[in-house]
Order: sequence, then C-alpha cells, then structure tokens
Amino acid sequence: MTDVQVGRTATGVRKFSFAFKVEFLREWDAAVQRGAKARLMREHNLARQTVDRWLVSRERGEFTASMVTAARKSRFEVTNTERAELARLRKENEALKKKVAQGEAVQQILGKAYELLEGITESSTDTDEQIPPALMSATEYAKWLERTKLS
Repeated sequence: MTDVQVGRTATGVRKFSFAFKVEFLREWDAAVQRGAKARLMREHNLARQTVDRWLVSRERGEFTASMVTAARKSRFEVTNTERAELARLRKENEALKKKVAQGEAVQQILGKAYELLEGITESSTDTDEQIPPALMSATEYAKWLERTKLS
C-alpha cells in the first residue's frame, strides 16, 4: 500500500504526486494474481484510463526524466554557490582556529610573565637589605645586627 498522500487542486480535482505514481506502478507491476490489479485500482479509487496514461508515460521514458528533475530539486542537492560558500566558510573557520590558538598562546605567555614579575616584586620588597655590612653606616649596622639577632 502506498504511503504517499494524494492532494487536491483548488477546484477539488485529485492531484497525484510523482512519488505516488511511481509507488502505485511498482505495486501494479507486483500485482500478478487474478483480480489484484482491479483491487488495487479500487483501493485508490482510480480509473483504468488514469493508470493507462501513467503506464504509457512510463513506457515513453517520461517518468525517468521526471525522476531526474525531482532529484535535481532535492533539498539535499548542493548547488555551486552553496559549494563555494561552504569552501569560504571552511577557510574562514581554519583562520579563526589559528587566531584562537595564537590568543591562547599569548594568554599563557602573559600569565607566565605576570608570575615572574610578581616574584620579582615580592623579592625586591624584602625587608632584608642586600647592602654588605662593611658598607653600612653605624646606625644601619646596629639595625642590621638587631634584625639578624647577632648582637
């Protein structure tokens, strides 16, 4: 049994889609038992003349041409402009991936530089002066002795 819906025109005339016709003729060819073709026409409420027109069209190759046309109109077919757009988007995607990788590398470098500068700042703010005791004044030397608890 065909799964394809049959539509109606604005005037109420039944309109059969190409898919319905192909499916019906496939069932028609498979109907080999006595009365099977008549039963099939009754099921779909079709006149013998309609089926005969479809059979003649198929014999003339009109269905093959219609199949090619339907395949070209397929929603899955990609046109040349869509292919070009896809190629452009892929190229742009690659360029953006490179920029993101560069940005992440810069971020890592800046993070390490920040840690290094922070370490330098902490070490430069130590309370221990790096002046050798021999070069200190008497008061500085006395303070140094107290801080180091050598006095």
